[in-house]
Amino acid sequence: METEIQSNCASHFKLWSKLTLQEFTEKFVIKSVESPEQGFSINRFDGSIDKLNGDDPSGSPKVSTIYGVAGTIKLLAGTYVLVITSRVEVGNYLGFPVFRVTSMKFLSCNEASRVLTSQEKKDEDYFMTLLKIVESTPGLYYSYGTDITLNLQRRCKLAKGWESKPIWKQGDPRFVWNWNLLEELIETKLDEFIIPLLQGNILSAVCMHACFLILTEATNKQKK
Repeated sequence: METEIQSNCASHFKLWSKLTLQEFTEKFVIKSVESPEQGFSINRFDGSIDKLNGDDPSGSPKVSTIYGVAGTIKLLAGTYVLVITSRVEVGNYLGFPVFRVTSMKFLSCNEASRVLTSQEKKDEDYFMTLLKIVESTPGLYYSYGTDITLNLQRRCKLAKGWESKPIWKQGDPRFVWNWNLLEELIETKLDEFIIPLLQGNILSAVCMHACFLILTEATNKQKK
């Protein structure tokens, strides 16, 4: 059962953990469930991203729940948006729940495909097979409440207040699996929606943190 995302300090930056995806004819709209006025839209024709301005598109959209936006990628036919459709909690790091991605999908904003040449359509079909592989990438982890790319030693050396920065600014880009996919979201300043994903085995980091706490407690007892 998922634990609540906790923070002992009000200055901690936190991502929106549950989102509503509305699929209109002209655009995708993604909103925070916790704060529905916070969100953005993605034009289904040209892939442009805009923050919500309070005006909802007309029509009855298909509505579903997603758990994060992993980034965007531009191909010949247009833009594709990668979203997290399911995840499972696997533990916690420094008191914050850590999740493993269990499924993802690309939202297509590719009306330009109508004007592609036959060769470009073949190339696009090949790229789409690669996107399917990306959707099933294993071992992706993240947290809504803290960065998980830095070890404890590096975290201790950071300046006070760094945890109040957006999570994508806290981590080490070298270990962010989707770093190159985040550029457009960063440019649009959607900090509360930008999820850095770490590929690997997060259990080792969680175990190291537990061992560190046990060792510290034992050392303090010896000093007494």
